[in-house]
This record gives sequence, C-alpha cells and structure tokens, in this order.
Amino acid sequence: MAVVIAHRGASGYLPEHTLEGKALAYGLGADFLEQDVVATRDGELVVLHDAYLDDTTDVATRFADRRRSDGHFYVIDFDLRELKSLGVVERLRHGTEEPVYADRFPSGVGSFRINTLDEELDLIRGLNRSMRRNVGIYPEIKDPQWHLQHGIDLSRLVLEKLADHGYRSADDAVFVQCFDPIELRRVRAELGCRLKLVQLVGSAPEYAQLLDAPGLQSVAEYAAGLGPSYSQLVVVGDDGA
Repeated sequence: MAVVIAHRGASGYLPEHTLEGKALAYGLGADFLEQDVVATRDGELVVLHDAYLDDTTDVATRFADRRRSDGHFYVIDFDLRELKSLGVVERLRHGTEEPVYADRFPSGVGSFRINTLDEELDLIRGLNRSMRRNVGIYPEIKDPQWHLQHGIDLSRLVLEKLADHGYRSADDAVFVQCFDPIELRRVRAELGCRLKLVQLVGSAPEYAQLLDAPGLQSVAEYAAGLGPSYSQLVVVGDDGA
C-alpha cells in the first residue's frame, strides 16, 4: 500500500512549510504531513527546512544587521516575535531574488508567515476532526548538534511538544526522522522515545557505513525505517526524468 508524505506541505503549489501549504496538502489527500523543526533563540519550535532564513523569507530587508560572518541569517539568532514579523516566500536561489522554480507560486503575492510546531499540530488535529480522517505527521529533528552547541536540546524539546499533542506511542500516526544516527540512538535510549523513528541517509560517504549489512542491522536496533534520498532510489537522466 502506497503512503503519500507531503514533503514541506504542498510545496509545488504554495511556499514550503506554510500553514496554507499544509492545508492544501491535506486537502489533496496526503497521508502524512512533514515538519522540519528548528528552534528559536527563546527556545520556541518553528517549522522551517533550514537552520537559516535566507532563502525563504524577507529577513535581509527586515534585519540586515543580523547577518553572521558566513553570510547567513540563522533562526537561532531570533526570538519568535521577530520571526513572526517576517514574510515567507517561494524558495529563492541563494543570494539572489530569483526563485528556484520560476513556474511556482509568484513572489510578492499573498501574505505567508513562519508557523510554530504548535500551530501546525493544532491545524492537523482540527482538520482530522472536521474531515474525519487521521492524517499523520512526519517531523524531522534538524541539525541537533548545531542546536546543542547553542545550548538547546532540540530532540528533547521536539519529543516534549509531540507528547503535549498526544503523540506518545508507536501506535500513533507519527514518524520522527533525523540524519544524525548518534542522536537518533539517543532519542530512543536516553530520551526514552517510543514513537516510530526513521534514520535518514544521503549519498555522502559518511552514510555508507549505515547501508551495508552490519550497518542496517545496527539501524534496526533503534529505527523502524530508513529514509534514503531520491538519488539513491532512481537514476536521474540529464533531462531530470
């Protein structure tokens, strides 16, 4: 049976990770909605794909003095109140005003905002009630070591937030995913998470040790599934097909 996971919401039609995009994905029939979760300076959880704001918000025009020396505006350098003042746009090519996908939702149209994990989970619960469905969630713990270096235990905060919304057992409609195998083991063992876990892997060399027979056996000790990248599943031609 196929399961449809809305990656960043209906991101082909509306700006990624907006509540509007999640509502549309729900209406299009997705079985799960994905959330990339990062933390603000004041420890709030927001849904954004990147640890920085450059490519999907108007942060450069609103807080020009908050750019770090590497050229990025990081979520963790802002309070939630400040982030809520930003506009969210269709993803831009880094350092430009040019959209990555020119035929998607036009820039300068609509008023989209960064949403908190609380707001998104409330939306999904409300839609499940009104639509008589049980659409699940698929949160990713983003860059946990980066957050720990800044004094925030992102994994613990995410699990606590999920529990607050009723996601506590392996029977619940939720998968928690992460690229960091050490952190995902910690989520299972030290933090006592009983939710279904997914070990994300990419094509980078550091993931090879997870994909041979011993590595897969090791992953099976703490995770219910493996999340490979698209390029690891299919051969993409020069024309993208």
